[in-house]
Amino acid sequence: MTQDIPPFQPILALPALLEILEVAPPASIHLVVVDPGVGSRRMALAGESDEFRFVFPDNGLPHALTRWLKNMKFFHLSDPESFGGLASPTFQGRDLFAPAVAALCRGRSASELGPEVRPCDLVSEAGLSGFAPEKLLVWNTDRFGNVLLGYRAFTPPDKVVVEGIGLPFPYVSRYQDVPRGRPGVLINSSGWLEIFCREGSAAQLTGLRTGMFVKATIEGGQGRRLLGES
Repeated sequence: MTQDIPPFQPILALPALLEILEVAPPASIHLVVVDPGVGSRRMALAGESDEFRFVFPDNGLPHALTRWLKNMKFFHLSDPESFGGLASPTFQGRDLFAPAVAALCRGRSASELGPEVRPCDLVSEAGLSGFAPEKLLVWNTDRFGNVLLGYRAFTPPDKVVVEGIGLPFPYVSRYQDVPRGRPGVLINSSGWLEIFCREGSAAQLTGLRTGMFVKATIEGGQGRRLLGES
């Protein structure tokens, strides 16, 4: 579906994956490989929820996904040869993960591909540099310079305060609610919290880059932080 995820930062694939799952058919299989740990001792996993199946490395993303999908279960792909794969040290997307997907497509269940792994034994996103429960991940800065933050609103908040970036950012409903060249914060069309600068670049204005964290206070409405507690 996409190869635009920044390399070496697995958790940045989570927002794209969540949006894909919203339109994916039930029982679809999703191969999610952003894998700076290739060839290391990190586990390769098959996963399943009530609706979907997955193949991915244990890199923090599977653990984070448990907050978004019900009844996630994980299985260690500990014996690749049992499903036609290889324990390749360098090209596991082709040699290990793709054969696991093929096995699922042929009708094998995730539980047949290896022993079950408890979610508490997975790599946690809490190990990310700069992570703190009260902070939001900058998961993308788009070509317009908008800064997309790791909070998804199901109903709009009453108040949003972004802290520690040196400028006041009024919380508004539309880009046109601030003068040209001025910044603001809104909930975008996909439900994500976004820092913008009308007809300018919020990324340049704030110095924020993909992978950084910012502190934000959100009051009212309903939503969920991408990482950590809601």
